[in-house]
Amino acid sequence: MKRYSVLLLLILGLVHFVFSQSEFLLRGQSGCGGGFGLSTNYEENGLNLYAGYSYRGFIDAKLTYEKANGGAVQGGVLSPSVTYYLAKQEDAENIPTLGISFGFSRYVSKTTETVIIPDTVIVTWRSYERVTEMTINAFKIGVTAQSQTGYWKVFIFQPLLDAELSITNVEREFMLRGGISIEARVMHGPLLILTPSIERQSGLTTLMLTFGAVF
Repeated sequence: MKRYSVLLLLILGLVHFVFSQSEFLLRGQSGCGGGFGLSTNYEENGLNLYAGYSYRGFIDAKLTYEKANGGAVQGGVLSPSVTYYLAKQEDAENIPTLGISFGFSRYVSKTTETVIIPDTVIVTWRSYERVTEMTINAFKIGVTAQSQTGYWKVFIFQPLLDAELSITNVEREFMLRGGISIEARVMHGPLLILTPSIERQSGLTTLMLTFGAVF
């Protein structure tokens, strides 16, 4: 139970913060964004799609679709979330862009385990597969901090640090993630963003790569 619950929360929490838009917009600017993300650990791989809208650079509404290759989650999962930015980097010197996020997911998990029963009559054993299926409601709250730190030619570098608490009807899990966003604008078109990152949760390390655009 402990093992597969952690994996479920990892799958659904991989892209919760990295798909925001307001950290790339100045206060007062509105915009929309979209893109995809890939994730991998020694247990499984994941694909994530997202779309969102930022109102005046301080509140985001997002919707992500997540699908894992293997694992216990049945089918794809839609996860809505809202992020409110308490502070922006341009508000004052020496402060990062800070946001607080709330999200929700509802999904079905299905696990199969082999159960061995001793047979004392003939001094042997027999086994059968036990299937467990349940509906999981996951509520998420987290914080994110990002700050532009440098430039190289047309590229802007923006390190990030995220923390998230997921609360379900099974258990609670804490996640910590760090990475760096590499941004570039193509002529007068959208802002393109590539974000490699690494996440740690319950002893499991996950590598992630996302690509998105903000219009």
